[in-house]
Amino acid sequence: MHATTGIASGTPLGFSQRNLASFLDALAPLRQVFHDPSINEIMINGPHDIFIRQRGPDTRLEVPLTDGQIRTAIQLLASMADKVVDKSSLILSARLPGFRVEAALPPVAVKGPSMCIRRHATKILSLEDYIAAGTISAAQAVVIKDTVLQRKNFLIAGGTYSGKTTLMNCILSLIQPEHRLFVIEQVQELKIASPNHVLIECDPEQGVTARRAVMMGMRYSPDRIILGELRGQEAFDWMDASNTGHPGSGATIHADGAADALGRLESLVMMANTGIPFEVVQSRIGQTVDVIFFIQQKNGVRRLSQICHLTGFNRATGEYTINTTLGESHETAKH
Repeated sequence: MHATTGIASGTPLGFSQRNLASFLDALAPLRQVFHDPSINEIMINGPHDIFIRQRGPDTRLEVPLTDGQIRTAIQLLASMADKVVDKSSLILSARLPGFRVEAALPPVAVKGPSMCIRRHATKILSLEDYIAAGTISAAQAVVIKDTVLQRKNFLIAGGTYSGKTTLMNCILSLIQPEHRLFVIEQVQELKIASPNHVLIECDPEQGVTARRAVMMGMRYSPDRIILGELRGQEAFDWMDASNTGHPGSGATIHADGAADALGRLESLVMMANTGIPFEVVQSRIGQTVDVIFFIQQKNGVRRLSQICHLTGFNRATGEYTINTTLGESHETAKH
């Protein structure tokens, strides 16, 4: 049985299917939607204003969900997560078994109480699954395997709902079982197969930030440090850890391409206000990040469209050298 450690989790360890059943009772008109595994996201914009996401464009549901039902569900969820939503705290982040929930009450939610409910992946897709689905090629699968086995530091870049977390699950499943992982997420979604791992769910409201978790992780003797998503100052600490004794570490990052991921990483690292000159930050990025996987989603179809090897940063030209694999030409990215 895998051991899991959580700090300031938004959900008590005893959280069970009974809690999910109670939540569904409050949202009874949506019960059938919750039980449909093809629906990835349920978007409650307000009373009687519901959309779902499956494949392709979002679809409106004609569901009679009232203001009172939504408020009851939010209050119930807050109680289960040992949190409070009231006039002084109108936004709630929590999770249910298999779901992540973000909710808001008026006046923050202008159209009435609202929620966005995302379904977690139910299984870890293998490289073979990805190849069969056409998401990656056989040649790309070889590069992914080599990245893991050679303990290269990597970023998974992409837009919202592009499949970054699902791809991270696949990559983590390839890591040697003897490697100890320290995994940090804002909301726990990743499925960790490695028997020796620590899983930290951050909660900034309780003072447990991703940056604090990375600093903690460096004292937990991990082989690799994994961040569910780079969002802020923790990018500096993750890079520092990846470059000082934790090779093979990885993270996801929101970006519109491999080169764009580097620009975003620069911005996040500079948010740490370390006083390090910008060109030194760029040089460290060039030394730390080895591979960038860029995955995108168009019209419901996901593709791993770029795999780029970062081979350094040239201070004289202000350019990163990016070697795009799979027969494509060498590129430079200037910021």
